[in-house]
Amino acid sequence: MTLVAATAGTTPRRHRNLAQYIFVAPTVIVLALVVAAPLIYSIYLSFQEYIITYGMGDFAGLGNYIAVLSDDFANVSWVTLKLTALCVAIEFIVAFGLALLLNQPHLPGRSFYLLVLMIPVLMTPVAVALMFRLMFNPTLGIVNWLIGLAGIPPQGWFGDPNLALGTVVFVDVWHETSLMLLMLYAGLKAMPSEPVEAARIDGASRLQILLYVTWPLMKPVIMVTLLIRMIAALKSYDLIYMLTQGGPGKATETISFYAYRLGFRFLDIGQAAAVSFILLIVVTILTLVLLRTMREA
Repeated sequence: MTLVAATAGTTPRRHRNLAQYIFVAPTVIVLALVVAAPLIYSIYLSFQEYIITYGMGDFAGLGNYIAVLSDDFANVSWVTLKLTALCVAIEFIVAFGLALLLNQPHLPGRSFYLLVLMIPVLMTPVAVALMFRLMFNPTLGIVNWLIGLAGIPPQGWFGDPNLALGTVVFVDVWHETSLMLLMLYAGLKAMPSEPVEAARIDGASRLQILLYVTWPLMKPVIMVTLLIRMIAALKSYDLIYMLTQGGPGKATETISFYAYRLGFRFLDIGQAAAVSFILLIVVTILTLVLLRTMREA
């Protein structure tokens, strides 16, 4: 009798497990076709001599990786790291400061300020790039006109190697700060108010509340925000393509644009795939490090 009952209980459980696999199967299949298959094929191409005009060649082994690492990879990696560090740091400082201001109790016009600050993130990178290309135009741009009123000569914002990267960082900060602001503001709104109120009752100053109450409670949200923004900044391509094309020279060429240049200008798909896979490895390692940091925080 006990054996029959155990068997009867096991059968519905097996049916439930089978139903779960059936419902999950379409998603797994779509992900395999959309994500896994192109990834595996790109890894395969990174070990092949494949130039579009000549077709698939011989097995290259690590030849593509050695070629790209010995070419301009050190320079484009340094540019990518500088761009990522500057953008993420400035955007976080500005976004966290604005989030703290918006989170002040009894702030008049909070919804209006939030709406205005969300406008940049609603714009596509191409539209943002075209807008700032016009504003920073050496002869027709409003920026040179404004600094000319102060007696400063016109600047080649995207044509000067000393100014190009800083100008790209400025455009990126204007466009992407809104996303970090939204995430940090949501974290502040979800944070429990009891610890802050207790700290105020104990006589803690605003700075002490920020450092010893708000910051520790916000650490998980901050880490997730930095992780998402860092990954996006490391893969930066659209603004670079529209604003500078990696120039002047190679002053603003990132890893993603380097892969584009190899694949679609020099038509070397094998080396372009190798660069893309190296970038994937770097992003994965940094993601794992940040996730481990989040768990330890």
